Amino acid sequence: MAVLDLVTALVLWSSATATVAVVLLVVWWRNRTFTASLWWAGAFALMSAGRLLLALRGHVPDVWAIEMAMALTLIGFALSLTGFAELDRLPRRPWFLLPLALWVVGCFTPFFAASGSFRIALAHGATTLGYFLHVVALRRTERRSPARLWLYRIFWFAAGLNFVSLVLAIVFPPVDFFSYRFAAVALVSGFAALVGAVIAGSRLLLEETEQGLRQLVETDPLTGALNRRGLARCFDAMVASGRRAPPLMAMLVFDLDHFKLVNDRHGHQAGDLALAHFARIASACLRDGDAFARLGGEEFAVCLPVSAPAEALAIAERIQHTLRATPLNVAGRTIRITASIGVSTRPRFSATLEELIAASDRALYAAKARGRDCIMTDGSPLDAAERRLRQHGQGASLG
Repeated sequence: MAVLDLVTALVLWSSATATVAVVLLVVWWRNRTFTASLWWAGAFALMSAGRLLLALRGHVPDVWAIEMAMALTLIGFALSLTGFAELDRLPRRPWFLLPLALWVVGCFTPFFAASGSFRIALAHGATTLGYFLHVVALRRTERRSPARLWLYRIFWFAAGLNFVSLVLAIVFPPVDFFSYRFAAVALVSGFAALVGAVIAGSRLLLEETEQGLRQLVETDPLTGALNRRGLARCFDAMVASGRRAPPLMAMLVFDLDHFKLVNDRHGHQAGDLALAHFARIASACLRDGDAFARLGGEEFAVCLPVSAPAEALAIAERIQHTLRATPLNVAGRTIRITASIGVSTRPRFSATLEELIAASDRALYAAKARGRDCIMTDGSPLDAAERRLRQHGQGASLG
């Protein structure tokens, strides 16, 4: 009866994981860019096959019911870890295969086939390592969310559960899995962990979908920079950050010099490439947490918290220097792009986005009046040339 119960539990477990695999495959099919879902679908499919092979022990050779069944499960762990790496845009690592490597090495030990207790302990050890690596994978990124926190806890629980099972298998050596006194407890607890992971994983998929929709609404499709809506959200988050955040908010406003000439001489496609070229350079020069946005046309902005105005100036100079040193090549033609930059700073707790942009725009006018390809700060004295510029062309595009 106990054997029947364990076999039934394994079949149910296999059916549940196969269902999750199909759902994840459908999620990927509806959104091919979400490759993490495809990796997870493969992971659950292999885990389902592994549980089913274990349930068929006695009907299939032991090499399939034991060695191959566990190997498929551990390959599934590697695919699951790859899915998290894809989700967070992190590189895949060889250590994803460590649980599988541990199992394979153990399978070639002299007493593997003769000792049921050793096989069970080895399986629990490899599984413990697999769940622990999932904990590490969730810690590799700074992204935090309620679903990620629940998954983190569930993976810790599953790792701890399998470690306890490993200790019990050593202290109370079983002859075989189906006669193992703690097998039912391990299966029920493991199935509960699976259900919890599926629920938390579903929430994670929802969070990622919401994030994708937000990115679609708040991002400029040509350059990948934020639009004004996205900039406003990031600005509000920076202002609302804790007391330990830098005391000033800085705004850098960029205008690509003589951009109309790029379109006229090289075509609008070259103009689009120039905008994307500048966006890549500027983004690469920024720090984590700085907000980069396209305000419209050839005008861009960077919003960032700083400790002193000199910190904002240093970032503006780094972008300007890199832009000068990195010309754009279009069909064998070299296009040199420069930018005029206006910089302003305000106290973080009293700053408003509109005020910072307006102050940086004033500084930008001064930079253009001084000959372009330079940096001016808010409060710089207006010379006669800039006054004439503002009188005759305020609000017009300066190219």
